[in-house]
Amino acid sequence: MSKKIISLLLFFLANLTFSQDLYVADNSYVYARDVVVFVNDDIRLETPTSNLYFRGDAQLLQNTDTKNSDAGELSIYQNQTTNIYEYNFWCSPVGVSADGITQANVDFDGSNIHDPQDDTDLTNVNSNAYSFTPAYNGTATELSSEWMYSLQDGEGYYSWNQIYNTTALGTGYGFTLKGSPNTNNVLDFRGRPNNGTITVSCAFDGVDNQPASGVPNTAETLTGNPYPSALDLKLFFVNSVSNQTNLSGEIYFWEQKQKSSHYLADYEGGYGVYTPGALGNLADNGTYTVAPFEDYNGDGSTNGATTGNTTDFSVNNSRRYAAVGQGFIIQSFGLGGNATFDNSMRVYLPEDSTPAGNGSVFSKNGNSKTTKEIEYKKVTIMSHNGVDYKTIIENPAIVPEIRLHTQINNTFYKENVIAFRASTPDNNTYNRFYDGRSINELSSDAYLISSGEPLAIKSIDYDETTRIPFGLKAGNDNMVFRVNIHKLNSVPNNVNIYVSDNKNNTYTDIKNGSYEVTLDEGIYNDRFEITFAKSALNVVDNTFTNFKIFQNNNAAQLKLANPNRLSLKNISVFDVSGKRVIIETINSENRKYSYSTKSYADGIYIVKVETSNNKVITKKVVVTNKNN
Repeated sequence: MSKKIISLLLFFLANLTFSQDLYVADNSYVYARDVVVFVNDDIRLETPTSNLYFRGDAQLLQNTDTKNSDAGELSIYQNQTTNIYEYNFWCSPVGVSADGITQANVDFDGSNIHDPQDDTDLTNVNSNAYSFTPAYNGTATELSSEWMYSLQDGEGYYSWNQIYNTTALGTGYGFTLKGSPNTNNVLDFRGRPNNGTITVSCAFDGVDNQPASGVPNTAETLTGNPYPSALDLKLFFVNSVSNQTNLSGEIYFWEQKQKSSHYLADYEGGYGVYTPGALGNLADNGTYTVAPFEDYNGDGSTNGATTGNTTDFSVNNSRRYAAVGQGFIIQSFGLGGNATFDNSMRVYLPEDSTPAGNGSVFSKNGNSKTTKEIEYKKVTIMSHNGVDYKTIIENPAIVPEIRLHTQINNTFYKENVIAFRASTPDNNTYNRFYDGRSINELSSDAYLISSGEPLAIKSIDYDETTRIPFGLKAGNDNMVFRVNIHKLNSVPNNVNIYVSDNKNNTYTDIKNGSYEVTLDEGIYNDRFEITFAKSALNVVDNTFTNFKIFQNNNAAQLKLANPNRLSLKNISVFDVSGKRVIIETINSENRKYSYSTKSYADGIYIVKVETSNNKVITKKVVVTNKNN
């Protein structure tokens, strides 16, 4: 196969530059600005003076799974957040280049991060390796290595590993780094460009060693967009069987409120949630919901929410497209396993990190690198993966959304989203990819419930008879909850929306008003529902007639009575904080079941039993082991 030898090539005007494969000789470089460079096969950067310089909105797409090689480097920019106290979550698009013809993605370390000599001059190709300081505070010329961490197969706060700037980090794994005092500081990522299939581990070992931290019985991994192009997060699930099998179906984005402290107890941050929606409908961008900023204890657990919320990117394609360098958290499903990235998920989409924008997103406190240019340019999106992105960008699927805001104790808002998707498998169960769970538990909270799961996002096939359990959690006595509609996106005018209070037998119209209730400390999962009519419309479900869940404290046993021999699938038990204590597979039709509660601490527990046809019953029980 012939190689294209390039001494100097400038790309300015064309939207697409194509090469079968790309070879850059000694003392030569390729400069690209505001274009997509497409290379069908591999890239060989022959020597340390064989380089690619991408500026503005230039991005690199590659087709085959042939890894790049040799000692030269790609240079591509991304902005940090403007503040030395706040984190960005990153994933490097490059690794440390090495001489030789071995074709492989290579590990990243701090030496890949450079400081441009003049980032305001987009013709500049000169930069120096960034200096790092072990001090807490970064400076105008140094980044702080103290705040560089990774998370791999983590079960809680203590799973975060400090890597500094010297630890080699595998391709596709993300890292944290705090911002700079320089406004819109630019990092120049230089190294061998990542390409092809990339795998990262997100595996749970079966034993939760940190049950009080993080989501029980799951593992989380910090990963992100590993390519020097935008990444389609919907295709991250659609195009990977392993991701559909091993991952929970949500992607979590960290954002942090500006504070002038490095102490964890002073942090205020939270995780926005993205779900891809119907995997079979590529025009469905998915759903994104914001999170309240939360305070944190010294062990990483949340200490309650504060004022303010993470940025609402729901208008910006539901945050479907991750820009170069964007890091995010993934979570295991069951025992999890490997998550996979490949070239079919890559797309050329200029960055527009504004909430109401139309581009790929890298969230930071500061300007998008295209802010000055975006208003003058028509959005251009291209890929080699066969997806009709032009139609998707110009005419995305209309997914009606109800964005609920619950104001808790006049302090903060918790957002929950009800999305109308006709393809939703079952309105009464938790549906992966359609529904989204929060990654953090709040001491006081509001959430939708399905299959016993507390949800930030719930998709339904709209029907007037649908009733969605709505949970409220009060961390103290006399807490005021005010529920209202924040936004209605494309919801038909004839859809009514109510909060049903099953205790008081009332329906409150929140489409034209708000619902307010004062609650004492506790979890209220059975009292409230979001409904679309003022009655149950005579819909009666007799599935659990004569089925009983009860606690025998004398025998220290939780018992199920199943006289109608329902086919039961599993049982889960949650403590009062919402943490899952056990989950056991049943898959039988016995009349009676018993489970020991001798190891349980005294207190209130929620028992959830699911049938083989996905019907769910929950019951609150009180465990007292003082006589055992």
